[in-house]
Amino acid sequence: MLKGLKVQLREAESSDRRRVYKWLAQSDLTPSIMGLPRFPDHPIPTWEEFCNDYQPHYFDGSHVQRGRCFIIVADQTDVGVICYNDLRNDKSIDVDIWLRSESDCGKGFGPDALETLADYLHREYSVNRIVVSPSARNHRAITAYKKAGFRMAPKEQYHMLVKTGEMEYEDNIILVKEYAHNNVFNPDAQKPRTG
Repeated sequence: MLKGLKVQLREAESSDRRRVYKWLAQSDLTPSIMGLPRFPDHPIPTWEEFCNDYQPHYFDGSHVQRGRCFIIVADQTDVGVICYNDLRNDKSIDVDIWLRSESDCGKGFGPDALETLADYLHREYSVNRIVVSPSARNHRAITAYKKAGFRMAPKEQYHMLVKTGEMEYEDNIILVKEYAHNNVFNPDAQKPRTG
């Protein structure tokens, strides 16, 4: 269990997979991140498409270098999921996060989960750059990322941070959190939280 200030992150298990999919594709938050009418460029995935993207290793820990999901727990209740993807040779990684319901938003769970996972990845795998790539239309997510220490990356450097095929929206933006000794994109790079 990884401990943040407001949340804990527990390693997801195979039994969490269907529930995590429902939080993404069938919750009251789904319209704010994908699907019609607001996101025609990013349709809601089917269960099969989700399983193709979030393969078993995300839930069973069999290939942690290729990605892993953690369940976000607040007050002993599962409130969302945060996942990291392939660990790259340049010590950078991208993450995804979504909460289970509107009722879990605005409580600081997302920013705390992001900081907690980022610090873990930095400490455990020497990751120096964490990348997120939301739609520019998702103002609430962008605000949460900024609260967790992410900063906007210059557009001319997007190709260095995310593969073109991984950009899911027509208006993707990229935010980066970097640690002090790798501050190429973020002059205000942070050190890991302590405590």
